[in-house]
Amino acid sequence: MNEGRSSTWLDEGQLVKGCEEFFLSNEYSSIERNVAFAGSHNFVSPLVGSNELQTIATVMRPRIDRFDMAFFGSLESILFDVVDNHERAAVMLVTDSLSYLPMTKIEDVSVALENLMSEGMYLLFLNGRSAHALFDDFKQLTAPIPV
Repeated sequence: MNEGRSSTWLDEGQLVKGCEEFFLSNEYSSIERNVAFAGSHNFVSPLVGSNELQTIATVMRPRIDRFDMAFFGSLESILFDVVDNHERAAVMLVTDSLSYLPMTKIEDVSVALENLMSEGMYLLFLNGRSAHALFDDFKQLTAPIPV
Protein backbone atom coordinates (compact mmCIF):
# COMPACT_ATOMS: atom_id res chain seq x y z
CA MET A 1 0.00 0.00 0.00
CA ASN A 2 2.88 2.35 0.66
CA GLU A 3 4.93 1.54 -2.43
CA GLY A 4 5.89 4.72 -4.24
CA ARG A 5 4.49 6.98 -1.51
CA SER A 6 6.30 9.95 -0.12
CA SER A 7 6.82 10.09 3.62
CA THR A 8 4.18 12.83 3.92
CA TRP A 9 1.47 11.70 6.32
CA LEU A 10 -2.22 12.18 5.57
CA ASP A 11 -3.98 14.73 7.75
CA GLU A 12 -7.33 14.23 9.48
CA GLY A 13 -9.26 15.89 6.64
CA GLN A 14 -7.75 13.47 4.14
CA LEU A 15 -8.60 10.55 6.44
CA VAL A 16 -12.23 11.69 6.68
CA LYS A 17 -12.46 11.99 2.89
CA GLY A 18 -10.86 8.57 2.33
CA CYS A 19 -13.05 6.96 4.96
CA GLU A 20 -16.15 8.45 3.36
CA GLU A 21 -15.08 6.88 0.05
CA PHE A 22 -14.59 3.57 1.89
CA PHE A 23 -18.11 3.72 3.34
CA LEU A 24 -19.64 4.59 -0.03
CA SER A 25 -17.80 1.80 -1.85
CA ASN A 26 -18.93 -0.70 0.79
CA GLU A 27 -22.62 0.19 0.60
CA TYR A 28 -23.05 2.09 3.85
CA SER A 29 -26.28 3.89 2.99
CA SER A 30 -26.10 6.52 5.71
CA ILE A 31 -23.01 8.61 6.33
CA GLU A 32 -23.06 11.32 9.00
CA ARG A 33 -20.44 13.75 10.26
CA ASN A 34 -19.69 14.73 13.86
CA VAL A 35 -22.03 12.30 15.59
CA ALA A 36 -22.09 12.37 19.40
CA PHE A 37 -22.03 9.09 21.31
CA ALA A 38 -22.97 9.24 25.00
CA GLY A 39 -21.39 7.02 27.60
CA SER A 40 -19.09 7.41 30.56
CA HIS A 41 -16.92 9.47 28.21
CA ASN A 42 -18.83 11.47 25.64
CA PHE A 43 -17.29 11.08 22.22
CA VAL A 44 -17.88 12.80 18.88
CA SER A 45 -17.08 10.64 15.87
CA PRO A 46 -15.95 12.65 12.85
CA LEU A 47 -17.67 10.20 10.47
CA VAL A 48 -20.23 7.46 11.06
CA GLY A 49 -21.32 4.95 8.44
CA SER A 50 -24.47 2.86 8.82
CA ASN A 51 -26.16 0.12 6.88
CA GLU A 52 -28.91 -2.31 7.82
CA LEU A 53 -26.47 -4.53 9.72
CA GLN A 54 -24.35 -2.11 11.74
CA THR A 55 -23.18 1.37 12.54
CA ILE A 56 -19.47 2.15 12.55
CA ALA A 57 -18.16 5.12 14.52
CA THR A 58 -14.74 6.27 13.40
CA VAL A 59 -11.80 7.55 15.37
CA MET A 60 -9.25 9.35 13.20
CA ARG A 61 -5.57 9.28 14.08
CA PRO A 62 -3.32 10.27 11.16
CA ARG A 63 -0.08 9.02 12.68
CA ILE A 64 0.48 6.20 15.16
CA ASP A 65 3.85 5.81 16.84
CA ARG A 66 5.48 4.71 20.09
CA PHE A 67 4.22 7.75 21.98
CA ASP A 68 0.53 6.93 21.54
CA MET A 69 -0.08 4.73 24.58
CA ALA A 70 -2.36 7.33 26.25
CA PHE A 71 -4.36 7.49 23.01
CA PHE A 72 -4.94 3.73 23.13
CA GLY A 73 -6.31 4.08 26.68
CA SER A 74 -8.78 6.71 25.47
CA LEU A 75 -9.64 4.58 22.46
CA GLU A 76 -10.42 1.64 24.74
CA SER A 77 -12.88 3.79 26.73
CA ILE A 78 -14.54 4.95 23.50
CA LEU A 79 -14.77 1.38 22.21
CA PHE A 80 -16.46 0.07 25.35
CA ASP A 81 -18.83 3.06 25.57
CA VAL A 82 -19.96 2.73 21.97
CA VAL A 83 -20.29 -1.07 21.95
CA ASP A 84 -21.99 -1.25 25.35
CA ASN A 85 -24.42 1.64 24.87
CA HIS A 86 -25.37 1.54 21.19
CA GLU A 87 -27.02 -1.41 19.53
CA ARG A 88 -25.26 -2.82 16.44
CA ALA A 89 -22.42 -0.30 16.82
CA ALA A 90 -18.70 -0.78 16.30
CA VAL A 91 -15.63 1.46 16.40
CA MET A 92 -13.08 1.74 13.61
CA LEU A 93 -9.67 3.34 14.00
CA VAL A 94 -8.74 5.11 10.76
CA THR A 95 -5.09 5.93 10.17
CA ASP A 96 -2.51 6.54 7.47
CA SER A 97 -1.05 3.35 6.02
CA LEU A 98 2.40 4.69 7.00
CA SER A 99 1.38 3.76 10.57
CA TYR A 100 1.51 0.08 9.66
CA LEU A 101 5.15 -0.51 10.66
CA PRO A 102 4.97 1.20 14.07
CA MET A 103 1.69 -0.58 14.79
CA THR A 104 3.11 -4.01 14.06
CA LYS A 105 6.78 -3.62 15.08
CA ILE A 106 6.61 -1.63 18.35
CA GLU A 107 5.62 -4.18 20.97
CA ASP A 108 3.66 -1.88 23.32
CA VAL A 109 1.68 -0.46 20.42
CA SER A 110 0.99 -3.84 18.82
CA VAL A 111 -0.15 -5.37 22.13
CA ALA A 112 -2.53 -2.46 22.76
CA LEU A 113 -3.85 -2.73 19.22
CA GLU A 114 -4.29 -6.50 19.46
CA ASN A 115 -6.28 -6.08 22.69
CA LEU A 116 -8.56 -3.46 21.13
CA MET A 117 -9.17 -5.58 18.06
CA SER A 118 -9.98 -8.61 20.22
CA GLU A 119 -12.73 -6.45 21.78
CA GLY A 120 -14.23 -5.77 18.35
CA MET A 121 -12.46 -2.69 17.01
CA TYR A 122 -11.82 -2.45 13.27
CA LEU A 123 -8.70 -0.91 11.77
CA LEU A 124 -8.74 0.93 8.45
CA PHE A 125 -5.52 1.97 6.73
CA LEU A 126 -5.73 4.65 4.02
CA ASN A 127 -2.97 5.75 1.69
CA GLY A 128 -4.46 8.82 0.03
CA ARG A 129 -4.60 7.12 -3.37
CA SER A 130 -8.07 5.57 -3.07
CA ALA A 131 -6.65 2.36 -1.65
CA HIS A 132 -7.52 0.97 1.73
CA ALA A 133 -6.99 -2.08 3.91
CA LEU A 134 -9.55 -3.07 6.54
CA PHE A 135 -8.71 -5.45 9.38
CA ASP A 136 -10.93 -6.94 12.06
CA ASP A 137 -8.36 -9.36 13.49
CA PHE A 138 -4.82 -8.52 14.57
CA LYS A 139 -3.54 -11.88 13.31
CA GLN A 140 -4.63 -10.95 9.78
CA LEU A 141 -2.71 -7.69 10.12
CA THR A 142 0.55 -9.45 10.92
CA ALA A 143 0.15 -12.55 8.73
CA PRO A 144 2.26 -12.91 5.59
CA ILE A 145 0.50 -11.86 2.41
CA PRO A 146 0.09 -14.77 -0.02
CA VAL A 147 1.61 -14.14 -3.43
